[in-house]
Amino acid sequence: MTRQMHLSLNLTEYGRHDGAWRDPAADTSRIPNLAAYVHAVQWAEKGCFDQAFFADTPVHPWGRVLISPSRVDPLEMAAVLTEATERIGIITTVSTTYNEPFDVARRGAALSLLCGGRLGLNYVASSGDHVARNFGHPGQLPHDERYVRSNEFLEVVTDLWARAATPTEPAEPLAHHGAFFDVEGSLDVHRPPLGRPIIVQAGSSEEGRDLAARWADAIYAAGSTIPRAQEFYADIKRRAADHGRDPDTVKVMLGICPFLGETQEEAEALHARLDGYHAEGADTIGFLGTILEADLSAYDPDGPLPLDELPEDLAGIDAAGSSMGKLFRRMAAEEEITIRQLAHRAYVGGLGNMQFVATGTPEHVADVMQEWFEAGTCDGFSLVAPSIGQTIEAFVTHVVPILQERGLMRTGYEADTLAGHFGLETLGVPGTPSRAAGTGGTGGTDDEAAA
Repeated sequence: MTRQMHLSLNLTEYGRHDGAWRDPAADTSRIPNLAAYVHAVQWAEKGCFDQAFFADTPVHPWGRVLISPSRVDPLEMAAVLTEATERIGIITTVSTTYNEPFDVARRGAALSLLCGGRLGLNYVASSGDHVARNFGHPGQLPHDERYVRSNEFLEVVTDLWARAATPTEPAEPLAHHGAFFDVEGSLDVHRPPLGRPIIVQAGSSEEGRDLAARWADAIYAAGSTIPRAQEFYADIKRRAADHGRDPDTVKVMLGICPFLGETQEEAEALHARLDGYHAEGADTIGFLGTILEADLSAYDPDGPLPLDELPEDLAGIDAAGSSMGKLFRRMAAEEEITIRQLAHRAYVGGLGNMQFVATGTPEHVADVMQEWFEAGTCDGFSLVAPSIGQTIEAFVTHVVPILQERGLMRTGYEADTLAGHFGLETLGVPGTPSRAAGTGGTGGTDDEAAA
């Protein structure tokens, strides 16, 4: 049987392109627009997607002409969307820096039980001083400490799930005393279906890759070229094996940002229109400076980026900040591009800069996906829809049938749980492969998590 790709939909009200909300087709009369989210997820379910995904950063997004300054907590939105659908999984984002593991374990277990095992949790080590100040801290934790905390956070959460009660077994108390957390007790919620919710992560730094390979069932990845995506894919699989895991159970989902049209010209016009909506009147150079943690106002905007004068250790502007800053440094170093051109690309590209963009007809987009998939870059794709209503309808109506005809996608759901969509029959504790879900353990912190 031909290997089939997994699909995820990246959710926003109007689209991941920050100009999408200005498109005449966008309904901006309600914020948040629950109907827009329900519409997108129901269309993704029509297309037999594995999951829909909510990104989240717990901070007001100053400095950009954004879709909306308002967000809805992803766990609350997941509860609504699982009620509006039947089979598709919903992934929500949780910060390991600004949450407590017991609370996340309790809420995650409860929602997973209520939706029948269709929940996944995307863990991020939130960065940025502006985020830290929302939670009473003067500044963010150092980069290395954020990842040590994330490892310990995940150890506590998964251990709580593993020790939770079942209809036939009592809960087993946890006594965890680590570098960041002291947790004694047990969940008052039954163990989630198949042992726990799916764990998802996105990390491309050395620490991020290792965290993802150790814990995640699915990993959101970026790849600007096939060789770079192949390197990431092979590295994640190797790291997963080094952690005692079966690499085939760790799914790498590569971001793709498709601009779809009936003709190439129509697709390119859509792309240009959204770019134009977003860039109008914006301080693009100021935004690039935020990413690079540098004041670029003193430099000629039509000259090259002064790489030798910029910081190399970048925290960035969000959970993926470090990777984002390095990405634009690399663009400046490898391409003959001015500060103004680079700033425009950073600003209008949004997450399109963090994955490859496919602009064209449905046949062209399907060809590109097949080429990357068969080249060993991923196990599937995260659809980063530039204009969500237009993109998901066009993708499901025109691209999905092509992929199904080629045997690259399922034609119907075979499972009712998110783990089942990934072909997983049970979910143990990935960070501690010697202990299956529901069995005992020390309740302490292992050497790696405490290092």
